[in-house]
Amino acid sequence: MKKYVFLLGILILACGNQSKQKTIEFWQFWTDPKAKPVIENVVAQFEKDNPQWKVNITDLTWTDGHQKIVVAFGAGNPPDLLELGSDWIAEFAAAGALSELPGDTSGLLMLSPGIWENKLFAWPWMLDTRAIYFNKSLLEKAGMSIPTDWGQLLMTCQKIQALGEDISGFGANSNEPHRLYKKFLPFVWSAGGDIMADNRINLDTPELQRALAFYQQLAHCGRVETQKNLEDAFCEGKIGFVISGGWLLKRLCDKPPAFSYELGHIVPEKRGGAALSFAGGEYLVIPQKSSNKDAAAKLLHSLTSLANSQSLCDSVGFGFPPYANQDITSPQKRILFDQLQNSRSTPQDRHWVYIEGIIETMIEEVTLGKSTPGQAIEKAQQKIGEIERN
Repeated sequence: MKKYVFLLGILILACGNQSKQKTIEFWQFWTDPKAKPVIENVVAQFEKDNPQWKVNITDLTWTDGHQKIVVAFGAGNPPDLLELGSDWIAEFAAAGALSELPGDTSGLLMLSPGIWENKLFAWPWMLDTRAIYFNKSLLEKAGMSIPTDWGQLLMTCQKIQALGEDISGFGANSNEPHRLYKKFLPFVWSAGGDIMADNRINLDTPELQRALAFYQQLAHCGRVETQKNLEDAFCEGKIGFVISGGWLLKRLCDKPPAFSYELGHIVPEKRGGAALSFAGGEYLVIPQKSSNKDAAAKLLHSLTSLANSQSLCDSVGFGFPPYANQDITSPQKRILFDQLQNSRSTPQDRHWVYIEGIIETMIEEVTLGKSTPGQAIEKAQQKIGEIERN
């Protein structure tokens, strides 16, 4: 009888401890079979160090994740901790849906996407940028050297294009959502321009006109394809220049091509000028309506520590932890890291998710010769104005 009483007591004690345990709802997008275990290990350690908390991980997809997040916020039932892409943050921060984040931000890179009205609402987790990849073998065959300004880049692409045999000078992105604008904006910035003025999107500038006309010229001595098709063609030795991120470097390192290649910084309009690229990444936010903000913040800082962020980057083979001081020995990764520190991110506009599609359509119309740069800019600006007024 005493044995049964003892076992009953143990059972009651165990149930009592479970009833005291609270749950942190964490929504994230890392479903890669190599990356997911890294996150699960960090969460498991967090639960071990904080036995009063259990973390429930919900996986989202980039296909419908944004819509699910919008629905959750609209219903007043968001998670406690949430991963957002850098181009989504302004939308939710402007709506008052996110909590201001505490913590020491010294030494962190790319804080700007997480800032709204001078307050930090999103913490960087993993970052990456875009650099220019060039086929050295094709450059040598065309009798050209590495370009240092737009004029040289265009001439080199034209020479490579003239080689024939299904060879293209430049890889221009087609109107692929969430990708095309990231390849185009570096040309605007490297011409000394911007698309933000007085906290509004303004496309009607001389710098954007020049960048759009130049991108059209590059497309005419290259091929217009999806990002995947362009990267496939580059790896096959069929494109002279392509703009891409660290994932392409991983692919080239995993399966070295039959030609010689190099990475370089974005080519400025004029030699010695600005060479700014696009940088983005994954950020963590705590919804305003979370009832477990302190615990969520603790988990956030655990996930984004240098060691844990590095493990995540290592698992997928690209990207960088969001810290300025890093020991990078690979010359090619150093080029990417240096470019990361000379990059900008998505303009801070609460309507950006909808505006980016208008900009990408504008670029496509010019690239395919359906509109002149001036006509496309005027049309796009009018549509953006309609969105901003609503």
